[in-house]
Amino acid sequence: MTSFFQRLRPRFSFEYAAALLAIGFGLALRFRQYSLNLSFWLDEAMLALNIVNRNFGELVRPLDYDQGAPLGFLWIVKAVESVLGNHEYSLRLFTFLAGCLSLFALWWLVRQLIRPVGGVFALLVFASSRYLVSYGTQVKQYAVDVTVTLLLYLLGLSLFKKNAQAKDYWLLGFLGALSVWVSHAAVFTLGGLGLVLIGAAALKKNWRSTLYYGLVSVFWALNFAALYLIQYRSLAANTYLTNFWADYFMPLSISAPAWAVDRLGGLFYNPGGLGLDVPSVLILVLFLAGLISLLIRERRWVWVFTLSLLFTLAASSLDKYPFGGRMGMFAVPGLLICLGEGIEVLRRPFASKPALGLVGALLLAGVLAYGSLSFSVELAFRPKLTENIAPTMAFLKSNYRAGDVIYLYRTSIPAFRYYAPKHGLENAKIFDGADFHQNRAGYQSELNQLAGNKRVWFLFSHLTDFEYVDDRDYIVAYANQLGQKKREFSDPGTGINLFLYDLTENP
Repeated sequence: MTSFFQRLRPRFSFEYAAALLAIGFGLALRFRQYSLNLSFWLDEAMLALNIVNRNFGELVRPLDYDQGAPLGFLWIVKAVESVLGNHEYSLRLFTFLAGCLSLFALWWLVRQLIRPVGGVFALLVFASSRYLVSYGTQVKQYAVDVTVTLLLYLLGLSLFKKNAQAKDYWLLGFLGALSVWVSHAAVFTLGGLGLVLIGAAALKKNWRSTLYYGLVSVFWALNFAALYLIQYRSLAANTYLTNFWADYFMPLSISAPAWAVDRLGGLFYNPGGLGLDVPSVLILVLFLAGLISLLIRERRWVWVFTLSLLFTLAASSLDKYPFGGRMGMFAVPGLLICLGEGIEVLRRPFASKPALGLVGALLLAGVLAYGSLSFSVELAFRPKLTENIAPTMAFLKSNYRAGDVIYLYRTSIPAFRYYAPKHGLENAKIFDGADFHQNRAGYQSELNQLAGNKRVWFLFSHLTDFEYVDDRDYIVAYANQLGQKKREFSDPGTGINLFLYDLTENP
């Protein structure tokens, strides 16, 4: 009788061991980031406020602070928060679990698509990408987009290899509809998957499957239409979001192809995680070589992936969905798979000298992955604390007196509003600063309203842009004209400033 270890031995190859190490490394990075329990950064705080301050029904309405997230995602996070309580660990738990699951899903996928060196390379970059690690431990939906995309790829591959039964159509319909509710980007992958399944069945003249896949696609479309009416329509009409993502909407002009290639290349760096020292030309050549190679061997998956990108570009041209940045994170698995296959393509001319081809492929993979690996290791040992507001809030709590006024610079408002109840400051006298960065004289009128107060705290957090830093310096300079600075606090490693002023004293 064959023992367990005898069955395991054939599988325990270089590929298997390297994949386990890459997955373990990715899990360790994500757990490290999650366990730090850093304060919410600006966007997290804004989304967290919506989740904790609303009930399930109220989450259907347009979110405050110009935030947008899939309704299913919001409900799941709200459910976890309702059970485990309102804190960073509970609000980030769903995303964290999704990010961990994506590592195993990618490995399952690459084993079916590409050879070992390219597969391990794709998995290693995916595991160590600073963007995937970071967003995989935040109250944001982008890591969930990635996991949903991978699961849809795996579901599609399983259907490509067999004759579908009734239960397969039901499962496909249910999982596809569910994915629309938890991921904005899922509609693009579903569009590609539905067309490929219908087209493949029609080419085989399997009219039964063609009909059923068509009905499943209609069911997906109905779910998307319902969500569009409930939620997506208001997001698409949000002027702030449209302006914020303007650079990621494809222009409808002769420059569109060049723009698309440039944005596609950019996805490998952000959010793909490759180092900026890797030439984009090399990346695109390897990507195209891998895409063509996979088109020959696994053409149906390639069509699903390619169509999802084309659908995203189409939505981008209509100013409905940005093509790039964190909104394009769902495309990263496909991009890295094609890049890994491109590395494997370079081994083929060395078929007569496989050792030489292997060494060359390993060296190239190492050069490409080095930037992602080195940065992720540095981040694990030296985490970024720039927006970690907890120590500042603790200091403010210890030194706050009844009657004090707290002036909140505009980017400080969401995080303060979230953390104030946790520090007993929810009833403090707050002055919410407005946005006057285009006419900074407006800040003077704000401070003039505070003149005469004995103790005014000025809180500046989430200063992630020079514009915000310049605002801070302007406000502080004018406060120095109105009164005397009494105290100052800034926790080392953060970019957060807290000042106490007496605005009854003229310097």
